[in-house]
Amino acid sequence: MKKTIGEKIKEIRMQNNLTMDELAEELGYSSRSTINKIEKGINDISYEKLLLLLKKYEISMSEFIEDNDELVLECPSKDSKIFISFSARDFGNCYDVAHHKMNERDRYIAFKDLSYHSCSKCNYECFTKICKYRKDDIYQLIDASLKFKSIVLLVPMYCSNPSSLYFVFNERMQDYFSKNSDKWDAFVSKIKIIAIFGSEKETPLFIPTLLQLVNGDYSKILKIERHVFNLKMEDRVIDNSSALKKIDLFLK
Repeated sequence: MKKTIGEKIKEIRMQNNLTMDELAEELGYSSRSTINKIEKGINDISYEKLLLLLKKYEISMSEFIEDNDELVLECPSKDSKIFISFSARDFGNCYDVAHHKMNERDRYIAFKDLSYHSCSKCNYECFTKICKYRKDDIYQLIDASLKFKSIVLLVPMYCSNPSSLYFVFNERMQDYFSKNSDKWDAFVSKIKIIAIFGSEKETPLFIPTLLQLVNGDYSKILKIERHVFNLKMEDRVIDNSSALKKIDLFLK
């Protein structure tokens, strides 16, 4: 029988010998009643609080989700921003940068945790009919993101190229916007991209791939080169004041 999100949270609490009061304090809630309502399914837990819980007890999102893979995404207000990470890590630099800039009205999505298909094992139905994977989370994500004031894409770069997750998103967008061309300009107008990588001198960026998404507008792309700030792979970008200043200016 499929477990609810609340049941899984209760399971984590019990496995770690926590009372409702203790879990409420760890997650920043004011009382145990909030935890009680979440566990019973009366209230939902926010995505940010869930990530905080999983990080605390070293549980991957994929392990937690299992069969609960339905994407539910709402835009809280007209000023809300959505941050979409294309990192393979749960709590890497993309996560840190997003949560440094987010407020309670914003939303964070880890693309790796969505239910999606890459462009494969098909007969190019998208050219003549409808993409066979149109009902997966990618289409829901694009639809939902259009309701936000701004869309921030966090893209780690490997060997000069965006992560493979970004390419999945990029190629599947072709079908979405070929059938919804009237939404393309609105989508592009909301986008900003933060590319996080080692050094452009050592591995020049495959910038055309990113520029294509923002119609060639360089001002919509922020390059965070870790080596310029003497940061190693395991170092946190937001711990460097110079890097943080660039991010703050870009997303002001």
